[in-house]
Amino acid sequence: MVDVREDILARLLVVVAAIPSIRSSYRNNIETAENQLPAVIVLDGDEETNEANNRPSNSPILVQMTPGIILQVSDANTAGSVVNTFRGDMIKRVLFDTELNSLIAKSSPRGNGAIHYLGCQTDVGWMRTGYAALTAQFMFKYTLRPEQL
Repeated sequence: MVDVREDILARLLVVVAAIPSIRSSYRNNIETAENQLPAVIVLDGDEETNEANNRPSNSPILVQMTPGIILQVSDANTAGSVVNTFRGDMIKRVLFDTELNSLIAKSSPRGNGAIHYLGCQTDVGWMRTGYAALTAQFMFKYTLRPEQL
């Protein structure tokens, strides 16, 4: 059994956890203590399809998954620039990771799979000195094959 979604999310965590200076990494756990920062959290995110209903129900389906990645830092007076440095490194690592791109390509042999950076939102932790977070979203387009689940 092959679940492309799970394979992508597991690899995504490995990729972002390897960003230099990241102290801790988690999947779907947003409870991070101050001594674990800088931290990165991969949120499984949503999945959707725009497939037509006139196909057999067990046909392969082109899916778009949008996991979220949260970067949290605590660095007095430089939190914003530190987050931006992590952001740039994260974008490069995700978009150019050979294994992530291979997972997408294997699932979509017609060449309709893709990885796209969708953007980010920032947050400054009010009442916490030097704390900042960035939530980034990527879109992973791959083929879901129900018979392989």
